[in-house]
Formats: sequence, structure tokens, C-alpha cells
Amino acid sequence: MSGLRDVHAQFADQDAQVLGVSMDNLETQTKFAESLNLPFPLLADPEGVAAKAYGVANPAGYANRVTFVIGKDGKVAKLIEGKDAIDPTATLNACKPAPTGP
Repeated sequence: MSGLRDVHAQFADQDAQVLGVSMDNLETQTKFAESLNLPFPLLADPEGVAAKAYGVANPAGYANRVTFVIGKDGKVAKLIEGKDAIDPTATLNACKPAPTGP
């Protein structure tokens, strides 16, 4: 999350909105966001509704770390998993418009 925080302005430059979601409760999410001074919202999903819908709910009761880049059409444009989900570089690159022309 701190990586996303550190480049948040670059996401804004790409007209992209960063949201974090976890299966923690609202109180835990709030404390976590405050501790990292995050400039974007964190959403609490303690029942795992979003985690299950996106297929990232783990049987151990937590969500796997995955980054979804969702296009303006509402469809998942890019899925980033594992250690790459922590580094914001791939996520930021997925938000940039595709090059045009020769």
C-alpha cells in the first residue's frame, strides 16, 4: 500500500482511481490507512463478498494479494498477482493509454 501511496499522484495523472479492499473490519482498515497516511480509500469486506466475487478469497479467511486494473468499461483490464501486486509499477503501466501511431 505504501508503494501505491508514494505514486498516487501518477495514478491521478492517468485519470485512475486507487481503492484498496481487504477482509479486515472497518476499524482495522481505518487504523491501517491512518498508519500509512494513505491518500486513497480502503474498503472493508469482512464477510468476503468482494473477495469471493473476484475469486481471491482464501480458505484460511483472508484474501490473496491481487491487484485488478478495471477499465472505464467496468471490465478487468489487467490482473497482477504475487510480489508484482505490491510493486505499483505494473499497475501504473496498465493505467497508461496504449501508444498510438507509427
